[in-house]
Amino acid sequence: MLNENIKKKRCWACSSLNTIKWSKRNNKQRYKCKNCGILFTSKNKSVTISNRFIWFEKWVIERRTILQLSEESHYSERTLKRYFKEYLSKPPTLSVYPSEKVNLLIDGTYFSNGICLVLYRDATIKFTQLYRFSDGEHYTEIKEDLENLVKLGVHIESITSDGHKAILKAIKTVLPEAKLQRCLVHIQRDCRIWLTKNPKSNGWI
Repeated sequence: MLNENIKKKRCWACSSLNTIKWSKRNNKQRYKCKNCGILFTSKNKSVTISNRFIWFEKWVIERRTILQLSEESHYSERTLKRYFKEYLSKPPTLSVYPSEKVNLLIDGTYFSNGICLVLYRDATIKFTQLYRFSDGEHYTEIKEDLENLVKLGVHIESITSDGHKAILKAIKTVLPEAKLQRCLVHIQRDCRIWLTKNPKSNGWI
């Protein structure tokens, strides 16, 4: 009977833990993923680091507890805390590229755990200049983000958004001369809501 506490190797391709040992090559143990079928070795350092970071993402984004992650990953709680402490001590640095005549795209994406990701994407150079994790699209936060982008040398000529009131208010405060455009995708969605796919009237004859 297999020991349930044995730490399994995670597949780098599909992130599945449904893996088994599959012979050796060059004195390195190989594993086979029963989920997607690929073969991989256990000596790949980059894969190992990537596998560990998956649990950190679950802890932060999905708000899973250390105990839950320990039971699922087969890492001890102490080991997970050590990994997480290391990740938190080295936060990623955000790079902003100064550019002129920028068409900035602003949009908020809401997740089931109550987190809202607000993106500020430079459509001119196809680069996300800034992002913010929050619990919603708030005027004070968006205003601060726009002010910081301007200070860092991003010359915003126009802005495309879904028309959220907080976004529009922040734009008028920080960039009153910027051209505003409503996102066509959101316009289409609103039209479908208003008109419906199954209208009850016969329309104009």
